[in-house]
Amino acid sequence: MTDPVGQRGIGRWLVPLLGVGALFVAPLAWWTLTWLPEERPARLKAIDVADAFRHTPQLDQVRSRGVLRVATLIEPTLYIPDSYRPQGLEYDLSQRFAERIGVAVEYHVMPGIDAVYQALEENRVDLAAAGLQIDPVRESHFRYGPPYLTVHRKLLHSTHRDAPSSLADLDGESVALPAGSATRQWLERQVAADRRLRLTIHEEPDKVALLQGIRQGRIDYAVTLSHIALLTHKLTDEVAIAASVGAPVSLAWAFSRRADTSLYHEARAFFAETRRQRELKSLVDRHYAQFERLDESLSRRFLDDLETRAAPYLDTFRRAGERYDIDWRLLAAVGYQESKWEPDAVSHQGAYGLMQITLPTARGLGLRDPTNPVRNIMSGANYIAQLRDQVPEEATEPDRTYLALAAYNVGIGHLKDALELTRDQGGDPTSWPDVRPRLLQLADPAVYRELRYGYARGSETVNYVENIRAFHDLMIWVSTREAMLAAREAEDDDTSTN
Repeated sequence: MTDPVGQRGIGRWLVPLLGVGALFVAPLAWWTLTWLPEERPARLKAIDVADAFRHTPQLDQVRSRGVLRVATLIEPTLYIPDSYRPQGLEYDLSQRFAERIGVAVEYHVMPGIDAVYQALEENRVDLAAAGLQIDPVRESHFRYGPPYLTVHRKLLHSTHRDAPSSLADLDGESVALPAGSATRQWLERQVAADRRLRLTIHEEPDKVALLQGIRQGRIDYAVTLSHIALLTHKLTDEVAIAASVGAPVSLAWAFSRRADTSLYHEARAFFAETRRQRELKSLVDRHYAQFERLDESLSRRFLDDLETRAAPYLDTFRRAGERYDIDWRLLAAVGYQESKWEPDAVSHQGAYGLMQITLPTARGLGLRDPTNPVRNIMSGANYIAQLRDQVPEEATEPDRTYLALAAYNVGIGHLKDALELTRDQGGDPTSWPDVRPRLLQLADPAVYRELRYGYARGSETVNYVENIRAFHDLMIWVSTREAMLAAREAEDDDTSTN
């Protein structure tokens, strides 16, 4: 099939840009979640904050309040306030920490990094979980918890410029950064240490402005973190990734030094336990592994097809999701992986329609006409729900659904073999990251000959599930974009009216 991306003008960059933009400009739409305090002298503010913890430790205050106030930023894989189910690594970690101390979570979405630290310093939030770099410059005012993710600084550049292999290649150039980033101080130290290196450093309001500037030719070079660079590269071919620069960077939660250490030490104990139980590794895998595997051309084609091909079927995916309690965007992702949303698709194995249902399965589901897109989608959702019921009941979401998707592709018998193999090898058969490598073993003669259901192309199943996970996240971010744009339009209307 010919890729239509290059055949249109504005469509070539608009959908990827908006998809990326939704990840970063949404804090502006949620600015109303924060409040601005009255202007008071900084010295008096500091006294007020210190007094707040003099008699009652911070952890006790949080428990008495029943709410953990968390400052965050809307960013890919970190925090997405999705209406169906919020997601992101920061979301999952903060929810588990709040459960540990017996409280709910109240998220304060901030417009930028500086605002996150200001809210923390003024005691408007209890901690910051916003993908923050451990920043030596800020350590005199803030404590950082244990690192939960290690990333690298990456050079980004316009595809119209040569790829730099190091900072030295940027001598005399201008380099853009997101406002408030700890990378600015790091870059300034590099320039100070090497008098031959001349860089002009300027800040963009946020990451979307930075990326847009590169696409528009206004910015030639920028520095961002590797987890952001990875997703950017999956979404557009107009921003290129060059070399890593500097040492690895650690991301961690931040706490105000004006508070006592009770909440901070509880968080340290939480991360120690999470690491010991391998839960942190599983969470990082959940939010990043699918994008490491996803082919760039496939992700860009997905965004293109989402614009041109998906619309006739989205209402049916929504209805199917409501009926079978499955996120409709996940069902749409399955449909794309199965057929690229082609209602007349027929595989060489005799699977039909958008959800690629075989005739024996269709008969079992009561589907008489698998070429009917509405009935095909409904039956596919029904089948996924049935498979989900056959997954061990101890499995929780989203692993339960991921395992059901594996069965949708490889068959429930082969999945049961993989679950048994996982259990025998000391893994957790309710965890998708643990079952995933065992699926690969289903093609190993030394293994599959001892299994009840025998040989299976497990690598195809792994790629199948990982692609769906990635498409699902892209669908969520596009939905977030639409909500964000609607909120911004409403704000603009209110401003013009007033």
